[in-house]
Amino acid sequence: MNNNYIIRWILALMMLFMCQVAIARVINLAEGDARSISTKQEIGSVFISNPDVADYQVIDENKVVFFGRQTGSASFMIFDKDGNTVISNKLVVNKSLVHIEQQIALRYPDADVSIYNLGEQAVLSGTVSSEKIKEDIYRLTGELLGKDAEITDVSWRLGDEEYEMEFMRRYRYPGVVDNIEVKTTKQVNVKISIAEVSHTFLEEFGIEIGTVSPGVFVDQLTSFSADDIISVITAIGDDRVGQVLAEPNLSVISGETASFLAGGEIPVVTVIDGSTDVEYREYGIRLELMAKVLNDEKIKLSMMPEVSALDNQYQNDNFDLPALRTRRARTTVELGDGQSFVLAGLLSTEEREELRRIPYIGDIPVLGALFRKTATERTKTELIIVATVNLVQPIHPNQVQLPTIHKTYNLNRWLGLSTDYPKASEEFVNQILAAGGFKK
Repeated sequence: MNNNYIIRWILALMMLFMCQVAIARVINLAEGDARSISTKQEIGSVFISNPDVADYQVIDENKVVFFGRQTGSASFMIFDKDGNTVISNKLVVNKSLVHIEQQIALRYPDADVSIYNLGEQAVLSGTVSSEKIKEDIYRLTGELLGKDAEITDVSWRLGDEEYEMEFMRRYRYPGVVDNIEVKTTKQVNVKISIAEVSHTFLEEFGIEIGTVSPGVFVDQLTSFSADDIISVITAIGDDRVGQVLAEPNLSVISGETASFLAGGEIPVVTVIDGSTDVEYREYGIRLELMAKVLNDEKIKLSMMPEVSALDNQYQNDNFDLPALRTRRARTTVELGDGQSFVLAGLLSTEEREELRRIPYIGDIPVLGALFRKTATERTKTELIIVATVNLVQPIHPNQVQLPTIHKTYNLNRWLGLSTDYPKASEEFVNQILAAGGFKK
């Protein structure tokens, strides 16, 4: 008797548990969307906590449809004929994203991007071909959702002035999650040659070309590239004509910055109320650049080259005040893959006085003037900066080709004779290269 009583209680509890179904997940609806819910038990009544957010309509004895009215959240409960709770759940109505999906598909038909609601956040996912398209889709979504953008500016500072790079601005929209992936991250390689030449070098160089082949001077000058100028400066090897100061080669991911410095630091001592403060200032050849790939054919590049050197103009027997002579430029250009541009016109004039005299005799008053010579040398130089941009991709280490090192002799070099090297010698060289140039 007692066992049957216990079994009936267990069966009753199981039936009650089956009837009172509580679904833990949250039902998400967009404005104007509907969702049907079916039950095994006959529906007696339905309760919803916020009819302004969502409402319902009973279709038949086992089916009810909920539809979203406006953004917000509400709770609903479905009861059977006996008043038992069949379903108790929460319903969230989000902003409709159909018009955003249509705009994305219309503007970027090749992009595989989807958007969905996750709670109160809109999530973007999929793949696109470039970082620029990813950024544009993210900004479009944020603007269509009416989100306030949080803008982070990227700027350069020149002395007390600050210049904002508008094309490098970063936007963030609260409530919009960007999970879009880029198929291949674009990288930009910038090869720069910085040369200091005599101010008359280009004119003299043009005259020399014209005298070689009279009558076609203009054609030869216009077909002469910027790289050729750097090559000629290197080939001449005369510092009085010009010299190549630096040739940095920088690679940067699209939308990022890179910098280069070849120089040093000078200490500047400041004494205030007996307290000494030392500040170090950098000098030399500095380069800062920002690059952004607009598409496969256009690269937007902003660069700020600077060349500074110690200036001894304020140095005398009593004071040694460090100073810097600086030449700086800032420019933003739009180039194609493999194209170059030239910056020039950064002039510098240096005057040097020289006194030559015969010892002792040149110091005699009046008469010594006949044995002295004073000369003033004025040097005028111009800074030329040549930059070439290329879209690049990383390569596998096995694709890197290193030069082969062989031992040579003077006789072979003089007579131009080739030398056959044994395999053991090549293995020895490969071991040195593998160890970074060192042999254990």
